[in-house]
Amino acid sequence: MKKKKFLLMISLLLILLTTSTVNAYSLQNNTNTEEKNIPLNLMIDNITEDYRLTNNTTHRLFTTNEEKAIIENDSSKFDKSRPIYFAMDHVNTNDEEIRDTIVNKLKEEGFNVVSAEIGPNKMSNNTRYLYDHNISNAIIFHLFNGVDPSTIRELASEGNDNRGRIVRSNGNDVVLAWFYDSVDCVNENGSGTKYVYGSETGPSLENPRQYMIDNDIIGICTSSDMGKHKEHADYTGEKTVNEFMKLFN
Repeated sequence: MKKKKFLLMISLLLILLTTSTVNAYSLQNNTNTEEKNIPLNLMIDNITEDYRLTNNTTHRLFTTNEEKAIIENDSSKFDKSRPIYFAMDHVNTNDEEIRDTIVNKLKEEGFNVVSAEIGPNKMSNNTRYLYDHNISNAIIFHLFNGVDPSTIRELASEGNDNRGRIVRSNGNDVVLAWFYDSVDCVNENGSGTKYVYGSETGPSLENPRQYMIDNDIIGICTSSDMGKHKEHADYTGEKTVNEFMKLFN
């Protein structure tokens, strides 16, 4: 019903515009040419068909800011040839196995992994390396087992870290991922999408999910969300790397 009302309003508007244009043209050229009126039902049918053919484009005109950000973050901009700088948190004794699972899978599928490190400072080292060497068109892929707002702000396109902002302005993209039993700040119903606590490195962050969307950060979460859906959690890196690969052509 809403769609029909919308189409009717558009039709009436087009009729008014068409009538005004034709009348103005007739007066200006002083012609006696008879105006040809298009039946209303035919005009509505044409508009309906145009709407059907261009539904995606029309829909985008009425999306929310969040949906617009998702559209603008379309994964079609990613390709396998772009260098990937990967770093992950220290999780437990099988860290190297998790890293190798992710890196080997990416390389088997033809991705260009140029760096893969483990450790609490390796993520910041990644950012610093891209900054120091003025690297562009790369992908920063960081994997965490817990949410620290500072690691999000550091790589936000409008974040509070000058080095990170410059890295982002050089055309580098960021994918932040969380697994194991981390709080979920990515998925719509995650317990951390509205608020996550700060740490010794920085204050808490409200609406981290929206913050990432607004700052062109792509988030992935395959965690248990603190045990709320433990059977779905990723403890090996396999689910995380599969989600990462979905971002590419």
